[in-house]
Amino acid sequence: MTTIGSYQVKIRLKSKTEDIAVLCPSEANDMPTDWSCHWLNFWKNANFECENIVKLVYEGKIWGLVHYGLYPYPGDPRFIEIEHIEAHPTNRGDKAERLIEPIGKWLIWYASKVGLEFCQTQADDPLLILEALDTAVSYYRDKVQMEYLGFSRSTPGEDLYGFRFSRTAAAEFCQRHESQWGGAKLYEQ
Repeated sequence: MTTIGSYQVKIRLKSKTEDIAVLCPSEANDMPTDWSCHWLNFWKNANFECENIVKLVYEGKIWGLVHYGLYPYPGDPRFIEIEHIEAHPTNRGDKAERLIEPIGKWLIWYASKVGLEFCQTQADDPLLILEALDTAVSYYRDKVQMEYLGFSRSTPGEDLYGFRFSRTAAAEFCQRHESQWGGAKLYEQ
C-alpha cells in the first residue's frame, strides 16, 4: 500500500476556532455513496499495490477523500496522479464560509508527500498531476498554485484541465502549507 501513515493536522472551523483532524488511509466501509464521485467503485477497482484512498476525518466524520496512484507501475514510480479528490458535499463550492477548512489542501499535501517519498524524479520533472473540471481551475491554479497545463483530452462529454507540480513545486507547496497551518504530526491509531 502506498501510504505515509496517518497524521494529525490543524483545521479551522466555521466558528473561526482551530482544531485537529486526522489524515489517514481509508477502508472499504468509509466510502460514501451519496457524494458526487463513485467512491465505492473506485475502492473496488483500486490496485492497492500502487494506489490508495486517504480520508480527512474530524470528530468521526469524513470530510474529504483523495484517490491517488503512483505511475508507471510496477517498478520505480516516476509520478503520482490524483485520480479523484472530493470534499464532503456540505463543504464545497464557492461558499464564503466553509464548515471546515482546508480540506483539499491537506489532501493534496498528503498526496504530494507520498510522491516526494516514493517517486524518483528530478527537481523540475513532473511529480504530481491531476485533471479537474473547469469549475475547479481557479482553485488549483490560484489557491493551490499548481502549474496550469490547459485543456486535457478526456472522455467524451467531460472537459478537463490539467495541472501539475514539479518535485520542487510540490516541496514548496508542502512547506507553504505547513508554515500556514502548522506541521502535521504523525498519528498512531
